[in-house]
Amino acid sequence: MKVFYDSTIFSRQTIGGISRYFVELLNHLPDTVTPVLGVRASENMYLRELACRRRCLSLRHVPDHRKLYRKINGFFDRRIMKRGEYDIIHPTDYNTAYPRYNDKPVVLTVHDLIHKRLPGWFSARAIDDIDNCIMHADALIAISNATKNDMVQYYGIDERRITVIYHGFTPVSPAGKAAAPVDGRYVLFVGKRGGYKNFDTLLKAFAIVAERDRDIRLVCTGRPFTADERRAIGAAGLSSRVEQHLFSTAQLGPLYAGAECFVFPSKLEGFGMPILEAFAAGTPVALSDASCLPEIAGDAALYFNPDDPADIAASITQIIENPEERTRLTAAGTRRLADFSWENTAAMTAQVYASVLNRT
Repeated sequence: MKVFYDSTIFSRQTIGGISRYFVELLNHLPDTVTPVLGVRASENMYLRELACRRRCLSLRHVPDHRKLYRKINGFFDRRIMKRGEYDIIHPTDYNTAYPRYNDKPVVLTVHDLIHKRLPGWFSARAIDDIDNCIMHADALIAISNATKNDMVQYYGIDERRITVIYHGFTPVSPAGKAAAPVDGRYVLFVGKRGGYKNFDTLLKAFAIVAERDRDIRLVCTGRPFTADERRAIGAAGLSSRVEQHLFSTAQLGPLYAGAECFVFPSKLEGFGMPILEAFAAGTPVALSDASCLPEIAGDAALYFNPDDPADIAASITQIIENPEERTRLTAAGTRRLADFSWENTAAMTAQVYASVLNRT
């Protein structure tokens, strides 16, 4: 069967969990599935790993380059949809364009329901578009039971329409074979920091940890700190103890492996890929007890109340000061990692495709 994957997420994301998910899915699909792609221009880091891709044009130094990506890729997406030479469309993001071109069945992966749980982050039009995509899909994939439960709660969807398929694990690099890209002792925070990611509460917690442990630092990956974040770090007296870096994919494994602890204070996630990356590097993990995080990590993490800086600090301190706890968590993380594979993700997704075609 032929499955069309549109370009939407690859026009928007340079890095990110959703584009990583689709690249890994396509790379591990069984031979029964032939992918059809429209993306021609993108600066997405993961596309270079895509076995079936064409060479993509990067316009990152051109003004309004993301708008150009949408225009270029949208042209090829529309051409593919007009021809209709595929059996199923699996949109890479919420895309309301496809019903205008044909009536091919739609399989949609729902990563989270942030637009319902935190509606202030989205415009009314964006929420309507997401709602329409979810309600009109022929089959729905949820990446965790937490997301599935939200779909049932907010939409009243028959849960038989939803298949829970976990992400697999992507080795970021051979952990332990290279030195960490930063020196000294540090707690690691990975990814976006705004809003529900709860970085502001983590700063308050780390101030408690830093007062007790004079050598520990908080190392953050991702975009440079905003002016507001720099002010908050300074106000907490942490200007010399909190730092931000951009790391290559090859550096991430050693970065995790060199950390005393990986901390994930988010209040809302669909899955949480960095948890598995930390497990693979043998890094002990401290997690928020919210959303899907306990579902994914199981007994391989220490959990804290994400609204309580003292509780976050206590979990971090317990890990960095207790060698036995570190050993226990590392072993549990290794065991838990065995439950996640992209081969299984792709095989289960192909089964969803086949079931949709059998119904049509």
